[in-house]
Amino acid sequence: MASSQVSRLRSTRLNPSLIFGAALIGFMVLVAVIGPSLVNEKLARVGAVEPNLPPSAEYTFGTDSQGREVFTTLILAVPPTLRIGLIAGVISVILGLVLGLIAGFFGGWADWVIRTFSDVLMAVPALAFMILIVARMQRPDITVVAVVVGFLTWPGTARGIRSMVLSIRERSYTAIARANGESEVEVLFREIMPNLLPIMLASFIGAVTMGIYTVMGLEVLGLGSNVIPSLGMMIFWSQRFSAVLRGMYWWWGPPIIAIALIFIGLYFLSFGLDRFINPAIPVRRSRPRQPRNRSPVSVSAAPNAALEVKNLSVIYETPAGVVKAVDDVSFTLGPGERMGLIGESGSGKTTMATAIMRLSRPPAYIVGGQVLLGGQDLLNLPDRELSRLRLKEIALMPQAAMNSLNPVVRIGAQFEDAIATHLGRLPRKQVDDMITQALTKVGLKREMARRFPHQLSGGMKQRVAMAIATLLHPKVIIADEPTSALDVVVQQQVMHTLGRLQEELGAAVLLIGHDMGLITQFADSVGVLYAGKLVERGNVQEVLDNPLHPYTRMLIDSLPTLDGKRALVGIPGLPPELLKLPAGCAFHPRCPFAMDRCRVETPAAQSPLAGRQVACHLYPGRDGLPPLEVQIDTGSQAALAVDKQAGA
Repeated sequence: MASSQVSRLRSTRLNPSLIFGAALIGFMVLVAVIGPSLVNEKLARVGAVEPNLPPSAEYTFGTDSQGREVFTTLILAVPPTLRIGLIAGVISVILGLVLGLIAGFFGGWADWVIRTFSDVLMAVPALAFMILIVARMQRPDITVVAVVVGFLTWPGTARGIRSMVLSIRERSYTAIARANGESEVEVLFREIMPNLLPIMLASFIGAVTMGIYTVMGLEVLGLGSNVIPSLGMMIFWSQRFSAVLRGMYWWWGPPIIAIALIFIGLYFLSFGLDRFINPAIPVRRSRPRQPRNRSPVSVSAAPNAALEVKNLSVIYETPAGVVKAVDDVSFTLGPGERMGLIGESGSGKTTMATAIMRLSRPPAYIVGGQVLLGGQDLLNLPDRELSRLRLKEIALMPQAAMNSLNPVVRIGAQFEDAIATHLGRLPRKQVDDMITQALTKVGLKREMARRFPHQLSGGMKQRVAMAIATLLHPKVIIADEPTSALDVVVQQQVMHTLGRLQEELGAAVLLIGHDMGLITQFADSVGVLYAGKLVERGNVQEVLDNPLHPYTRMLIDSLPTLDGKRALVGIPGLPPELLKLPAGCAFHPRCPFAMDRCRVETPAAQSPLAGRQVACHLYPGRDGLPPLEVQIDTGSQAALAVDKQAGA
């Protein structure tokens, strides 16, 4: 099973475009290498055969008006055409790579000189310039022409490589490489060069195409070599002798088809190589983003519920199969309630947050469930109606605020966009007052509205994101790891600000994260996600005092205590791959209480205690977990010993 999935993942990189393009170019190269040895070159000379003969058994593609056999001439014309592209491509990539690396990595006056020269060269019309050069040659040489084309096309390659090097050289892993003792030259070749492979391949294929295109243009104009046959010269001679008007399709057709095959092969090869080097999950555009009706539908919701999620399910369609990221999750969020949602990375927390806002994008699809807000199912609302509710009734505080703010738009303008979207055009003073009030509530001054995001610290950016989310006083706020990438002190400040805002607005908050300690300090209730399922839900203090699910118990046991007397016990094993979930309970391979039933039957959610919800086969029949005995071995490793009788 595993090997078949791996093979499917690998096969997605060998995409049809790459295979088709490589096959076409491989066939033309094979013709260029082997073809000349299989034909009689004398038949391609002027006057070698009777002219103007149509295709026959003796002459497969007929003969032209100059007494040459078209098939033989075609075979002999392919190698020079491909050689032109190869020479132009190699020269363009070598020059572009060297000059682009120098300009991007070392900068300074060398960067200025190279950029200026490349800008000037890119302004030169290549075909017109080549016509001037070839027109002065007594006998045009296609090799010289190819070399000149290579020199004319390197600026595009150099500019692309320079821009990538400027980005890569400032990334964290290059700084670490320098910190580890690598010299600048070693950083250049070990850290930067491997990242340039995609653009080098794309530039090479582009230069090959440009070389063939330019020389073909010259030859069709009659500026090619009359000694060496090429596809361009075949088209020129067929045009000169009016082959089209005379109905001699066997003369002008084959070279056009051959050059079309070369260009089509290069296109598909370039596209396929990009997919191979930068694989992406394919998106099936034909599938709807999520099921929904054409008009808003009012449904029965729990009384006094700010937000109710019923049987929500979200999948990802991948080349290796369908991944259930959120599996039949249900919970209710009361007005003013603070609910924490916790789980390890990959448990489906962020996927569920985006699904609640109906922001899931392919390859993610909402395949079932309801999200009820004020009696309306958000999953079935028309897009325009849903847009009116977002930010005004339900708002999202995104993960990584530094990436959620537009870097080229001032902070104040981003507030103004939100106001204009929902409230229309308001008087300038009223808009300014709203922005000032929103910033003041999160502890920022009005002057911050005139700054760009890069002028703010991480904590200030998160406060700005919080201010935008609460600008229109929503009833529900979804905070997706709002303290990620912040230090501990700033985390506490941000959470204190969020708590104060929540109390002022009376809004319900769904706080998503993987910091159990932070969530238990903020939230009133907590939900625990594991492998896309909500395995436990209850009051925070009750869950801390008496966790019902083994996973919750082990999460709590992994938290340090202030006195340091309790041993830290890590959860054994790793979270399961969602593509290969174990049968039965997904947690059973890591669970110290696993029974035979756990390996075959998925536990259903139940309420063994008032106000509590758990999905575990240990219930009903008990009001808590069996005792867990912690033993510390000589290597200071914590091991779990389970009371066998209690687990029976």
